[in-house]
Amino acid sequence: QFEKEIVQKDIDIVGAGSLIPLKQYDIFIEMIAQMKEQLPAIKVTLIGNGPEKNKLETLIAKLGLQSNIVMAGELPHADVLKTMQGAKIFLHPSSYEGFGIVCLEALHAGAHVISFIKPMNKEISNWHIVSNKEEMIQKAIEILRQPTLEYKSVIPYTIEQSVQRMAKLFSL
Repeated sequence: QFEKEIVQKDIDIVGAGSLIPLKQYDIFIEMIAQMKEQLPAIKVTLIGNGPEKNKLETLIAKLGLQSNIVMAGELPHADVLKTMQGAKIFLHPSSYEGFGIVCLEALHAGAHVISFIKPMNKEISNWHIVSNKEEMIQKAIEILRQPTLEYKSVIPYTIEQSVQRMAKLFSL
C-alpha cells in the first residue's frame, strides 16, 4: 500500500492516532513549541480525529503554531502511509502502547520513530526509545539537524516471520 515512487521528505515530524488523552497529543504539541525555539520553520502534520481535537486546536493557537502544525484530520489509510513516507520523524508520545502497528508502518515508510514505549527487548533500527519529554525533544532535534541522515525503509519482521513464530507457539 506504500507509494512505489520516491516521496520527498518534506515533513519534519508526523504524528498519527486517535486524539484521546492516552495518546498525549497535548504533550506532542508542547514539544513542537519547544522545538520551534531552535527550529523556527519546523513542519509538522498531526493525523487523526477524536474527542481532544478542539482542545488540541486551541493549544496550537495559544502556542502560535498555526504555521507549523497541520491538523490533517482522519485520512484514508493510503494517505496516512503516503504522509509517513514524506516524514523524517514519526513522534509517538503515547503513555501506553503494545507493539503499535503505526510505528512499524512509519519505519517501513522510512521515518525515524521516537517513542516512550519499548515494544520488545530487542533493539529495532531507527526506533528510538526515550524516557521523558525532554529526551524526546532532544532526540528529534538531533535527527532533524543531521542533513545527511539516511531515511531508509526498515522492516523488523515480515509477515512470514511473524507467522512462523506464531506457529511455533502452537506446535508441540
